[in-house]
Amino acid sequence: MATLAGVVMGMLASIVNTRFLSTEEYGDVRYVQNIINFVATLLLFGYFLSGARLMALSEDQIYGRRVKGAMVVILTIVCLALSLSMPICYFLHMNKPTVAMLFLVSMPVCFYPLFLNYIDQTTQGDNQMGRLALARVLPYIVYIPLAYYLYSTFGATSTRMVLLQWGIYTVIYIGIIISTKPLFRQIGSVWKSLNDENKRYGIQLYIGSLVMVATNYLAGISLGYFNADNKEVGFYTLALTVTAPLAALPTIVGATFFRKFATQPCIPSKVIWSTVLMTIVTCVCFLLLIQPVVEYLYTDRYAVVGTYASYLSVGFCIHGLGDMFNRYLCSHGQGVSVRNASIANGIFKMLGYVVLVALFNTNGAIATTIICDVVYFAFLVYYYLRFVKNGENG
Repeated sequence: MATLAGVVMGMLASIVNTRFLSTEEYGDVRYVQNIINFVATLLLFGYFLSGARLMALSEDQIYGRRVKGAMVVILTIVCLALSLSMPICYFLHMNKPTVAMLFLVSMPVCFYPLFLNYIDQTTQGDNQMGRLALARVLPYIVYIPLAYYLYSTFGATSTRMVLLQWGIYTVIYIGIIISTKPLFRQIGSVWKSLNDENKRYGIQLYIGSLVMVATNYLAGISLGYFNADNKEVGFYTLALTVTAPLAALPTIVGATFFRKFATQPCIPSKVIWSTVLMTIVTCVCFLLLIQPVVEYLYTDRYAVVGTYASYLSVGFCIHGLGDMFNRYLCSHGQGVSVRNASIANGIFKMLGYVVLVALFNTNGAIATTIICDVVYFAFLVYYYLRFVKNGENG
């Protein structure tokens, strides 16, 4: 429920942001955000995934805290690397001064995607879902009323929005990371275990994520490249935001059962069918309501977002179901299978988000997303059935 609540709160935050920024300014913020998320994905090398698995397989709480300590050391290094990449992005966007300046402004607050990734993985690894709920909801609870007051009183700019929103996220995530009580004792021995696990498991998922997760942000980048401004970036990414709850529902199942999946020979059929039914019902309701809801919440300036979201909803539901099988395979250390599914998905995305976006603009991005979601789901179901049939879990 924390994931779903966070997605809904994210939608509320986007309502505040779109009310106070022009479509071009909102698009600029989302464009910069896409690039930051893209770079952040490149920097993790699978270590957080490996750390989560080590914690899930161990009942020793002290050992789990030591794993977190090693992960915090890695987190510190990659945060520094991400911050140093912002001036490079600035120089690459000198032809768009407003966008270029946003990269420099974001230097002290660009770490939040890395912080959230750490929290996501550690809370799943030691089943501390309360912290995950806090990370998903608390930043929005603080940001939404404060932003509405400040923007209403003093006005909003893209720079002010980046500093306020991402700054709040950064401070809250740091507090949550401290609350996980990472232990920095005997880091050397933990690093060896973490590195061994990463070579066997985490790096496989990392390679897949480079091709799949990182390419998720390509549409927001290519739309900015092939258009005179970032307005379409804003429309498309906002459509992704309002559609995200559909993927979150089945993903919640996978996250909740991650620890149990590790000892089960297959996903219980009751879990599968109830998740499928819940997803279908939710998708139908979404299709019936999305257009009037978008026009009411985001005003007529963003009416096209409802149309985009209607098409994207089908793909998001399919992708969410695939994530459930992803979690099961990950809990059994089947990183190669998940990597292969991710690579297949990512190859289609790289082609589509460049070629189809160049030819058909946002329609090309939407078509690519739906096709890739189907490919992702099909590969994961195939690997899941093969794993269960062969009895590879012993």
